[in-house]
Amino acid sequence: MKKLLFIAALACISTAVFAQGNTADSTQQFLLIIRYKSNMAVPSAEAMKTIGQHWGQFIGELAQSGKLVTGYRPGTGGKTISGNAKTTTDSVYAADNEVVSSIFVIKAANLEEATAIAQKCPIYEMDGSVEIRPIR
Repeated sequence: MKKLLFIAALACISTAVFAQGNTADSTQQFLLIIRYKSNMAVPSAEAMKTIGQHWGQFIGELAQSGKLVTGYRPGTGGKTISGNAKTTTDSVYAADNEVVSSIFVIKAANLEEATAIAQKCPIYEMDGSVEIRPIR
C-alpha cells in the first residue's frame, strides 16, 4: 500500500509542476475527485511501475493541453466530524470502502468534456472511481 501512496504522491507533485504556466482558456472548471478502494489488494511492483507511468501520461497530457488547473493529494490520516452532535472519529471519511486519493481541478467546456477527460484516468486500473463536479 505504501508504494501505491508513493505513486499517488508522485502524481500529485507532477501535477503541481505541470500545471504552472497553463494558459489555455475554457469556460468552466471541474473537480475530479479520485477515489480508490481501501481494501484493494496491493499491485505487484511491476504493475505499480506501469500504473505510475500511466499517471504520468495522464497528468502530462492534461497539462500540455492546458486543461489542468491544479491537483493535490490529501494525507492518509485525519478526522471526520459528523452530525448535530459533531461526533468526531479518528479516520478519514470512507463510503463503500472508497477513500479520496487525489483531487484535480480541470478546465473543460462542459460536463461532457470533463467526463471524457475523467474516463482517461488511470485509477480505473485499480478499480477506483472518479467523481466529476462543476465548480461554481
